[in-house]
Amino acid sequence: MNFIRNIIDLNIQYLFAATRRGMVPATTAFLLTVLGAGVVSTMLKPTYLAESKLLFKQDRAVSLTGLNKEETGPLQTISYANPLNSEIELITSKPLLQKTINTLQLKDDEGNPLKIEDLLEDLQVNVVFSTDVLSFAYLDEDPIKAANILNTLMEMYRAEKLESSQLDTAAAGEFLDEQLPINAEKVREAEFALRTFRETYNVVDLSLEATTAVKFLGDLRKQESEVLATLREKEAVGSTLGNELQLSVSDALKANSLSQSKQIQGILDDLHKVRREIASRQVEFTEESPILSDLRAQESSLNSLLDERVENVVGVDVSEGLLQLGKTREKLIEQYVDNDIKTKALYEFLASVRESIQQYEEQISIFPELEQRQRDLERNLTVAQDTYQDLLNKRQELKVTENQITNFLQIIEPAIPPEKPSSQATVKVMVMGVIGGFALALAIIVAIDFFTVDVKGINKVYDPDSYNLPSEL
Repeated sequence: MNFIRNIIDLNIQYLFAATRRGMVPATTAFLLTVLGAGVVSTMLKPTYLAESKLLFKQDRAVSLTGLNKEETGPLQTISYANPLNSEIELITSKPLLQKTINTLQLKDDEGNPLKIEDLLEDLQVNVVFSTDVLSFAYLDEDPIKAANILNTLMEMYRAEKLESSQLDTAAAGEFLDEQLPINAEKVREAEFALRTFRETYNVVDLSLEATTAVKFLGDLRKQESEVLATLREKEAVGSTLGNELQLSVSDALKANSLSQSKQIQGILDDLHKVRREIASRQVEFTEESPILSDLRAQESSLNSLLDERVENVVGVDVSEGLLQLGKTREKLIEQYVDNDIKTKALYEFLASVRESIQQYEEQISIFPELEQRQRDLERNLTVAQDTYQDLLNKRQELKVTENQITNFLQIIEPAIPPEKPSSQATVKVMVMGVIGGFALALAIIVAIDFFTVDVKGINKVYDPDSYNLPSEL
């Protein structure tokens, strides 16, 4: 085994010496083997190679209509490998080959049905480099048979793909038909939920309403400040008039009512006349005189009548000083009463403004939550509508692509019975002859080296540092 060991060690000088010793017999064996292969190739029956080509292409009709925004077709794979390799596996699958054998009723040399392995042995399916084309080749002694096998195989493959596509399309159509009513109901539910929300909270455009509410709240707060300023002014005026008149508002109201009563003013006039008469008569007569007694009785009667009329007007007794007012005092009382009425009205208006402010503040405080709920409802509606629209688009695409597979597969070169025999078998035999001759020559060199070293005992231990060929002991 020195020869093999020296091959491993790359001992060039030793290998050259061993080859030179076995050159003649090795060359003779190589030439005889190649010559024998040539003789065998001339004795082979002529075989014919039929060829055909199948093109995979995208359906431009679908892309031109715009119905399908993604590229679809048979050339799809879940891996990064060339998808045409998957199609080759389908074409060379046993079921498809068996259908081809059954269709053409293929027989072997003994008349038995052709086996799948025998058919596959002479069949070649390859990818044309950098294209979407598959090339088919079949070698047979009968050129017509070879062409028929390829054409039948391609038609069988097209039929299989069409049937598979139609089944997939039908299954997808059934699924979409089931999902469309379900998703339509989801769209209606989302629309109803959004409409109910808007009706419940009286919402049309939340962003606009929030902006409007903030503006109104600012106006109300400004109005509140203005009312408070006016109230402070009115209260100052009321305090000044009250100090000037030395009357409360209720007394001022009573005095104002009594001063405007004609009956009371008439009784007061009569009473003043009687009192003036009494004053003038007191000079002339004594208190026991009938005249003064009569005047005193008139005065008492007028006082009683006055008290009765005052009680009817204001409901309570009041001092006589409030029954008759001067023009200036009467005008001040009118201002005092009017100022008090306006002050009370302003307080009521202020309460209304503050109530509105509170309502707007509460409304504005819930706007973020309402906006979030509205966004959720609108998002749900958008998702439901998009899903439903996608399903409708997919259903439309399915209707268009039911027979789309026929547009993806095009036989660009059908198989034609070849007129000239193929040299493939001859080349194969010659290649085998060359390989066999080389192997035989190598075996002869090894055998000669083995017998020379191991049988004759020649020393072939080679020292690389000596640069000398091996010599005998």
